[in-house]
Amino acid sequence: MKIVCLFLPLLIILSSCKSTPTNVAADFKPTSEKGVAIATITFEGDKPVNEIYRFFYSAQNGDKAFKKRNAGKVVISGSEVKDSFNGDFNNKKSYLVVIEREPGQYAFTQYGFLDHKGSNGMVSSSRLFSIPFEIKKGEITYIGELDYKDVVEKGTPRIYVADYFDRDLPEFKKKYPMTDWEKAINKSVKAGDTGGGIVDFR
Repeated sequence: MKIVCLFLPLLIILSSCKSTPTNVAADFKPTSEKGVAIATITFEGDKPVNEIYRFFYSAQNGDKAFKKRNAGKVVISGSEVKDSFNGDFNNKKSYLVVIEREPGQYAFTQYGFLDHKGSNGMVSSSRLFSIPFEIKKGEITYIGELDYKDVVEKGTPRIYVADYFDRDLPEFKKKYPMTDWEKAINKSVKAGDTGGGIVDFR
């Protein structure tokens, strides 16, 4: 499994199959005109059920140009054989996420997945929800873990948001040692729009 990094010129940083180093987090300085939000995405289960996963986020304030400029998504692609996860830690099931954007109010608002590649692949998207977070100029803000369940019973949450700051921060330090992670502020998301029960805040 590998992570596709889509944000040019900057960011979402996740690990690839070879854990290719990137200088985005390493070059971040607290005096930057932008800010950084960090999180983890953890998958339940022993292997990926779907081929591609997408977690969309967007700016919740600003004009149309600001929102377009700062919208993004985390894309996690499954391998052809879907035999295992290839994350950063936690038995390879947890992935480090770093989002650098202009200061403002943001939220993860939807997830989607492709069951398999090819002409017969089916794309599914969730109802809208809101896992809100703020990006402040020159700050690193931890927003929590998004624990994603591939298989759920009808009417039960698929994403659980919880505070794993003490567990996750050492992993960021390990992967991006040039960044001063001691400046990271724990602002784990405690509430938001559950999308009718899709999301559960712990």
